[in-house]
Amino acid sequence: MNNHQLVCKVEGTLLQVKSMAKIALDNTNYKLSGYDEPFINQSDMSNLLWAIVDLADQAFNDLQEYHLLGGKDNAQQ
Repeated sequence: MNNHQLVCKVEGTLLQVKSMAKIALDNTNYKLSGYDEPFINQSDMSNLLWAIVDLADQAFNDLQEYHLLGGKDNAQQ
């Protein structure tokens, strides 16, 4: 995997994290988001938060791989 592919992979993962975090925030602040009650129950919310953490960790690990590949110098691989 070259650096461009790796950066695109990390970007995709972070977009997932952003979307899931927005859902979690809307559920937590449901009244401010225009809902009468939370739309995700507590156990599902816990699973959502774990998924967010796992995806963020995956993105971080992928960035570590980018560092190991040598950053910009590895663009031609």
